[in-house]
Amino acid sequence: MKRKCETCNHHNCFINKYCSEEWKPLITFHKTSTDYPAGATIFSEGDPVKGIYQIYSGKIKVVTSYNGEKERIVRLAKEEQILGHRGLGGKMIYPVTAITLEKSQVTFIPIDVFYNALKANSELAFHMLMFYADELKASEKRMKMLASMNAKEKIAVSIMNIVNAFGFNTNDTNRLSFTPTRKDIASIAGTTYETVIRVLGDLEKSKIILLEGKTIRVLNLDFLKSLCKM
Repeated sequence: MKRKCETCNHHNCFINKYCSEEWKPLITFHKTSTDYPAGATIFSEGDPVKGIYQIYSGKIKVVTSYNGEKERIVRLAKEEQILGHRGLGGKMIYPVTAITLEKSQVTFIPIDVFYNALKANSELAFHMLMFYADELKASEKRMKMLASMNAKEKIAVSIMNIVNAFGFNTNDTNRLSFTPTRKDIASIAGTTYETVIRVLGDLEKSKIILLEGKTIRVLNLDFLKSLCKM
């Protein structure tokens, strides 16, 4: 049975929050939802844009390729957030790839329906404008910071990006609710797997973090923030 936008309890979903009550049944009619296993590709860099995606559950990494083959994670996203917006405008080609980090359910809204919703809902259009502006500022800040940072600072920025994206475990307030693989942390930082292993070990020795298997526990959040110059 299709989940209805008009009765959805995801109050921070951009459709639920910024679309009029008249428009929600229309989007419900046109949208489709798909369950993806961990490691699945939702859309790929170079694909034509067919619509916008909204994450109902799960966690997603958005990646771009550079130097022909290397992967760089440019965004981490979770439930109630959107995907695919980077492909809007111009040639209407996705410049990034979206891959699930865990089992996820993602809703697809056809592009013509989304465009008509923007035209008919001024609050939705304004939200998207501010969303793009915030993403641009965050991207520019990250590029400037990483260009001048050493390895430890880059890894600290990566950990803080994970904290800001996914938060801490609700029952264990200094343990990351989700810890990406060491390879993914290297991709966020723009460094190597070996560097991540070494720096995480150094941070653990300094009692800034604690490594519990694949999971990271943050023992000194203020110090991590200072390394990020936040």
